[in-house]
Amino acid sequence: MLIVAWEVTAACNLSCGYCRASASPLPDPDELSTKEALSFLDSIAPLRPMLILSGGEPLLRPDIFQIASHGVALGMRVSLASNGTTLTPQVADEIAATGISRVSISLDGATAKKHDQSRGKGSFQAALQGIESLRGKVDFQINNTLTCKNEFDVSDIFDLAQREGACALHFFFLVATGRGREADLITPKRQEELLQEIDRERSQRPIDVQVTCAPQYARIAGPGKGRAGGCLAGKSFVFISRKGDVYPCGYFPLRVGTIREKNFIEIWENAPQLRALRERALKGKCGRCSFSGTCGGCRARAYAETGDFLGPDPACCLEV
Repeated sequence: MLIVAWEVTAACNLSCGYCRASASPLPDPDELSTKEALSFLDSIAPLRPMLILSGGEPLLRPDIFQIASHGVALGMRVSLASNGTTLTPQVADEIAATGISRVSISLDGATAKKHDQSRGKGSFQAALQGIESLRGKVDFQINNTLTCKNEFDVSDIFDLAQREGACALHFFFLVATGRGREADLITPKRQEELLQEIDRERSQRPIDVQVTCAPQYARIAGPGKGRAGGCLAGKSFVFISRKGDVYPCGYFPLRVGTIREKNFIEIWENAPQLRALRERALKGKCGRCSFSGTCGGCRARAYAETGDFLGPDPACCLEV
């Protein structure tokens, strides 16, 4: 299934230290209009994608429920990625009525001290209140981005996700894009250790676990447990910016077209960069590695490091 992640707005009530979108208090004046948004959904409907509405903070877009309802009516599975702080019981009721199937809440730590140092004072408690508003109405998952500032919190994040009743826990390994800084990145050796820790915890917990931007997890977890096949960017995942620009993923700032000029399906099927990502003629150690079919390395991280999205993943510690 194709996953379409759409950054519906730049507006956000927080200012997170590593924000991919470099979000701001106000929307971008060049964001897709309601008419353009609904037309875009019509254009992707034949592909029957999963649609993720993200931002910024998507709940700050005034027409977000009109957009979500249109996607649901077209037969898409629609989810929403939020920081949780604006989720009141009334908003949760509207999310449920709209037909949004899942909400992801981003938590950067299992305590207010750890989370708030990245997202702002009071944001942790507000996010937990948002989760409370969702409970029993809409499924929710917790997203956690791992950096050198919270790398020792994996077990605590598992505890928090279970305690709050999350249906899934998704770990994201930071890529230095947007406000993400090289200084916050985890070393390759530490990433390997964390992936092994995540897998140990996963084996002991009754919760769905996914790992993003570290396809090495498929090698560690083994067949049927990790996301086999490697980086999804350009293969079964695509990112649409608030202005309608198309990218292989949100951490991969390689523009391959714009829906304001071409139909999305035409871009998806014919953009040479996306075709190259699917053909996957990898270079360097990723090309030589026996796990290239299982893992293949993070293409966004290779691009961020070298400018070559088919090059080796600098976050992998394997020597081949």
